[in-house]
Amino acid sequence: MKMVPLGEVARFIRGITFKPTDLEPPSEGNIDCFRTRNVQLRLDESDVWSIPSSFLKRQEQLLREADILISSANSWNLVGRCCWIPALSRPTTFGGFVTALRGDPKVVEARYLFHWFSSVPIQEKLRSFGNQTTNISNLDLKRAGNLPTPLPPLDEQRRIAAILDKADELRSKRREALDHLDALTQSIFNEMFGDPTQNSRFPQIRLENLLEGVDSGQSPVCEDRPAADEEWSVLKLGAVTKMIYDPAQNKALLSTPDPRHEVRAGDVLFSRKNTREHVAAVAFVRKTPPRRLLPDLIFRLKIRTPAQITPEYLQAVLAHPRKRKQVQGLAGGSAGSMPNISKSKLLTVSIPVPLRQSQMEFTNRVAAVERLKDHHRTQLAHLDTLFASLQHRAFKGEL
Repeated sequence: MKMVPLGEVARFIRGITFKPTDLEPPSEGNIDCFRTRNVQLRLDESDVWSIPSSFLKRQEQLLREADILISSANSWNLVGRCCWIPALSRPTTFGGFVTALRGDPKVVEARYLFHWFSSVPIQEKLRSFGNQTTNISNLDLKRAGNLPTPLPPLDEQRRIAAILDKADELRSKRREALDHLDALTQSIFNEMFGDPTQNSRFPQIRLENLLEGVDSGQSPVCEDRPAADEEWSVLKLGAVTKMIYDPAQNKALLSTPDPRHEVRAGDVLFSRKNTREHVAAVAFVRKTPPRRLLPDLIFRLKIRTPAQITPEYLQAVLAHPRKRKQVQGLAGGSAGSMPNISKSKLLTVSIPVPLRQSQMEFTNRVAAVERLKDHHRTQLAHLDTLFASLQHRAFKGEL
């Protein structure tokens, strides 16, 4: 198959820079602006900034349908992550930590280019092109522009893109099913217990009277990679950020581990320090690989014995959007630092405590939902493997 440098079929367009004080509410006189948090597997439009249109220096910095948006300055494991830009409802640009890749439609099919650029081997290669600073890796766009790119005739590109789109659609449906099941868990809670910030049916009890303690971990020097099977590791904040425990979010430990901080099934983990939107994330550990350690930025909430609350209920009530917003309001910190919730402030939080029988019913119903989610996750993993195989064959000219 013919190979050409990426820069011959597409070009990188750098984003714009501005200050937080330049942000405005959306209006007809300004434009939207995507940033790194918007670059997910699918474009995330749930939290979009708006800025004066005067910041736009060149028309090419307005995103177009079929552009590829790339996280070009991020932590090492996220640099190079990309998403497809669909048709947008408002004029939209992008910030300085992201970059747009725009293909030449005369020589490359946009969906073909996206599938190639987002494939696992290319994503790994892009991460290796990062220039590491203290906490940020910056994608070397010159090296990326020299990436050898397989370029069959346009008709063949369209055929390959159509096959990969169909396979990707199956994966999307599994992800949507998982999203619906996540929403179902919240609905079960609301049906059984109502809004925890306005509930007068149950006694309100402070956490200091429900917990026997709050454990803090440590943050020793670690490798910039996940742990291998037999290695000890320290969790990253991303292990709880999505309110679901993710043990894959870890860094391999260099020093001798302290087993007292090992995460165990049944733990309730709470992010005490993070960005404003992610602080107070809370996750329940249903199961975990061994040798995962708490960092100092994540608390373990230890329920008092005999227990008045189940760990599943504790996680659910603290994760409720309205309750979490209340808890986030306790966060302090100087300008420019990440918000932090102290142990003493957290223990002052009151939560409604229903009968333990009701909590156990909630636990059992949620466990049934989790079994369905496990099934969908297994099927999604199979589809991911199939998709990666199709990509590999496609870009070797064997599809």
